[in-house]
Amino acid sequence: MEKGILDIVYQVLTSPSRALSEVSQRRPTGWAMLTAVFVSIVFAFTILPNLPELVEIIFGLERGSLSLIPLVFVWVVIFLAFLLIQAGVFHLVAVLLRGRGSYLGILCGLCFACFPLVFFAPLALVRALLNSVSGNILYSISSLALFLWILVLEITAIHQNYKFPLGRAIATYFIPFIVLVIVPLLIIVISMAF
Repeated sequence: MEKGILDIVYQVLTSPSRALSEVSQRRPTGWAMLTAVFVSIVFAFTILPNLPELVEIIFGLERGSLSLIPLVFVWVVIFLAFLLIQAGVFHLVAVLLRGRGSYLGILCGLCFACFPLVFFAPLALVRALLNSVSGNILYSISSLALFLWILVLEITAIHQNYKFPLGRAIATYFIPFIVLVIVPLLIIVISMAF
């Protein structure tokens, strides 16, 4: 029997290894994309509550010149593009490390792995209600915990999709970061030294 989106999300939250193994095998692309769109919309309204004003300030536009709907649409497209690129990079690294999974498997896994981002909404509400130093501290610590949870879910998605040992899954996750961020920084530092 085919699982629905709520069943998959619940299982990702309660039994991530088993859920992400099933997701990578079945590749429910429609449910995965719908989850990613939902997460990106909630995340946009939570983290960027005044998105039109922010964009107007960044680009020096007249106040009130942008409406919310097109900006949220652009945000969702950027969010999905990031997931597609992230899946492609992980797939390339995993194939180089002799992984045997699929691009759609890792894409679906990453879409479901980002679901904890929706918990930023209640965190933002708690921070607004407390509106003090303790609220900001609680928000910061909880945000870090959520990002670490997502990191673990993404590594689990790699681990399950490519049937990697845990160490190779962690390497697959961090190799792109090392190649795209640390190596260029080292080149810049070395070139400035000489």
